[in-house]
Amino acid sequence: MSSVNEVRRVSVTKVRPASYISHDQRIDLNPWDLKPLGGEYIQSGFLFTKLQPLLKQEDDNVFNNMIAHLKTSLSYNLDHFFPLAGRLGTQKHEDDETISVYINCNSEGAELIHATAEVSVDDILSPAYVPQRIIDLLFPLNGVLNYEGHSQPLLSIQVTELLNGIFIGCSANHSVCDGTSFWQFLNAWSEMCRSSGVHTPIRPPVCERWFMNDTDCPLRLPSSFADKLLAVKNSRSDPIILPLHNCVEKCFRFTKESITKLKATANSEIVSEKREFMLISSLQAVLAHLWIAVTRTGRSLNVNYSENEETLFGLMMSNRTKLIPPLPEMYFGNSITFGMVTEKDDEVLTRGFGFLASLLNEVVNSHCDEKIKSSIKSWIQKPLIITSGGVANKNLVTRNSQRFNMYGNDFGWGRPIAIKTGRNGKSSGTTNISPGPVEGSIDIEIILPIEVFQAMESDVEFMEAFSI
Repeated sequence: MSSVNEVRRVSVTKVRPASYISHDQRIDLNPWDLKPLGGEYIQSGFLFTKLQPLLKQEDDNVFNNMIAHLKTSLSYNLDHFFPLAGRLGTQKHEDDETISVYINCNSEGAELIHATAEVSVDDILSPAYVPQRIIDLLFPLNGVLNYEGHSQPLLSIQVTELLNGIFIGCSANHSVCDGTSFWQFLNAWSEMCRSSGVHTPIRPPVCERWFMNDTDCPLRLPSSFADKLLAVKNSRSDPIILPLHNCVEKCFRFTKESITKLKATANSEIVSEKREFMLISSLQAVLAHLWIAVTRTGRSLNVNYSENEETLFGLMMSNRTKLIPPLPEMYFGNSITFGMVTEKDDEVLTRGFGFLASLLNEVVNSHCDEKIKSSIKSWIQKPLIITSGGVANKNLVTRNSQRFNMYGNDFGWGRPIAIKTGRNGKSSGTTNISPGPVEGSIDIEIILPIEVFQAMESDVEFMEAFSI
């Protein structure tokens, strides 16, 4: 690699919906959308190997033509996902000194950046730990808060020509969409890009927001809400400086065979505890295996270990199918609830990963319409701002899902060879879930101090899962 700092922006284009005049409307945000205002933009990206024609230096127009085609297809896709082409807006209510936050679908435009970088595919994939310093350069809007969507684009995409590859880094405002909607947008864009002349997604989005029947719309928030968000923004210095607090990120790849074995072991342990009606899922087994390893390692490294110490495991759970009636399959917006398991470390280490998997299973299975709506009512009565960071070293919080269609995003030059996430929203304990490149596999990216990883790699019980 020549120099990690040699990323050059060739052009920055404002991409508007192809028929943007018809999308001048307001979308009021519901509690699911308002919660992330103090957090950072969603960031995910695709790594591709470069097509052979692009390696010929005399054919300079090939990459420029690809960029032009990406812009055109993005413009047509924004006709359907038009909230991403707008900006956030705030209405002040003078009668009771409250505010309402909404999406102003003014078609001001998303942002598409064409860049070049003196970085190779191996520079990204070869290191034992994720080279965050390199990844940072491939994503736009690092450290930008969702609340800044009043002035920042709600969607920014950077297409970077590497020495022997292409990286498409996408950053989207988390108050406009969650992970499910984000990947619906990307799936539709890649579909449109590789199908020249097709301007309508196979499954168009539903952009109308869901509100409980007895909810006043727009939602009115205390004016201090905006002040707190501005304080969060102003309290952050340069987000690029030590944002991971001396931690590193590593990806553990679980094969289909290892997942099958972990799942079978977890379910056999549950049966032995006479919970015969419980069925542990593949993901619950994998996460429990990871959780117990982090807990074991935490005890071995912590000289001041307390017998009553607890570990927290957080899950982001979709509300879409849990509501009665369920949301439309292509609902475009936020619809997630934070589930949490807390258990004493002694219990975790004594009872094993099957027990941990059962705790995760119970949280997921208890997620229901009644609890979702009760949570919404509580938040409306006392709105809280979610900010990034703050997870303790051995506490884990999961993001994303292995069910998202990530590797199916072919823009016309083949499937991606890797999926990478940006630094936004990450801190020690952040655990990112994605499908692996081989069908049935799962990739788990986790951020921890490097000494924890070194201890985990010496943990025979944990590493057995990767020897299958």
